[in-house]
Amino acid sequence: GCNGPRPYGVGKIPTFYKGMIEQQFAYERLTVEAWFEGSYAKALQALTLNRTIIDAKKARKVLDALIEANREYWPELK
Repeated sequence: GCNGPRPYGVGKIPTFYKGMIEQQFAYERLTVEAWFEGSYAKALQALTLNRTIIDAKKARKVLDALIEANREYWPELK
C-alpha cells in the first residue's frame, strides 16, 4: 500500500514447507556471514545446506571453483 508493505497472514505452515523455508533461510544467512567474516567454513556450510549440492565433498569443489572464478570480487576466505 501507499504506507509500505502490510503483513499477510497465511495461517499455520505445514511442517514440510516450514522446514524447507528454514533451511533456505539458514543457507542465505550463512552465505552472508561467510562474506562479512571471510569464513571459508561458513561458506562451505552454506553450500552444504543448499539443496542443489548433494554432499559436503561436492560443496567443497563448488566453493573452491567459485572462489577461483570470483577472486577479484570476494574477500579472502580463511
